[in-house]
Amino acid sequence: MAARLTRRIESGRTRARRGNAGYTLVEVMVAMLLTSIMVTSVFSVALTVKTGGSKGESKIKAAAGAKMVAALLKNYVTAETGAASTTLIPGPCAGAANNWSISCNGIVDACPLGGSDCYALAPGTHTLTGVMGDFENLPTDTPPGKGARVSYYVNTDLVVNGRPVPVVTITATWTD
Repeated sequence: MAARLTRRIESGRTRARRGNAGYTLVEVMVAMLLTSIMVTSVFSVALTVKTGGSKGESKIKAAAGAKMVAALLKNYVTAETGAASTTLIPGPCAGAANNWSISCNGIVDACPLGGSDCYALAPGTHTLTGVMGDFENLPTDTPPGKGARVSYYVNTDLVVNGRPVPVVTITATWTD
């Protein structure tokens, strides 16, 4: 029995020495590394969610602007292209110098032929302003070239029964 008692005392002393040692520098560094990885991943996910939401909102606004322009342009599919005084059919922009222009109701068209009062389906690139409201008009401290724009390109190369058929491609661009 005496032999057993001494063994227990010796094993207790070795445990006590190991318990007083504390953490080593390597263990502290590994713990700090794991903590920093966890914190970084949490902040990364939060930032991605926040920026992804605003980008999605911008895409929705741009799609709505493009859809509005497409709906407006459906009103211009006709043979009438003259000025208000020469047309037989009143155009969608009644009261404008050219009632077949898209430049009315707050929308301004930078026509491919110059000016702002050309036929809405005239061949070339039409750049519109006044379509997307606040999304288009950014604060004054925004650098030039930033903001949202809607433009459409009219191609009249397609001819059906001897008459050109306008093919329209609408583009919405913005800077986040």
